[in-house]
Amino acid sequence: MTDPKPDPRLVKDVAREVERRRRRRKLLLLVVLAGAIVFAVLYGTCGHGWGLGAGAGAGAGEGSIRALVTTVDAAPKRCAIRVAAVGITVDGAVMTKDVAVAACKLTSGADVVVTGDAREGDWTALREALAAAHVETSVREPARPR
Repeated sequence: MTDPKPDPRLVKDVAREVERRRRRRKLLLLVVLAGAIVFAVLYGTCGHGWGLGAGAGAGAGEGSIRALVTTVDAAPKRCAIRVAAVGITVDGAVMTKDVAVAACKLTSGADVVVTGDAREGDWTALREALAAAHVETSVREPARPR
C-alpha cells in the first residue's frame, strides 16, 4: 500500500497551528520574565517586606534613633542695622539709637553695616549702646583710605 499524498491545506493548517502555539509560549515566557524582573526590582527597592502586617514584631521595640532626629535649617534671628547719613535703620525701618538697641536686644544679635557717609558720632554712640545692652554684634565697615 502506498501512502496517500497529504492534503496541502491540511499541512498548512497544521503548520499555522504549530506556529500559533509557539508564539503563545514565547509570549507567555516573556510576560513571566518581565513579571519576575518587576518583582525583583520592587522587592529590592521596597525593602524586605511588602507591608502587609505579617511581620514578627509587635512594633513596641526601641527602633532606630534616626527616626527621632530632626534638623532645623533656620539660624537664630538677628537684626540688620545700617548706619548711614540718613540715620539708623533696623531691618529697613528708620529708628532712633535707643529703639534700635531695644529691638536688637530681643534677637540673638545684630549685623551692623556702616556706610562711608555715616556720621562717626552716630556709629560710636550706637556701638557703645549695643555693648552696654550686651548685644552681640557683627560689624562691616567701609575700607578707610590710607
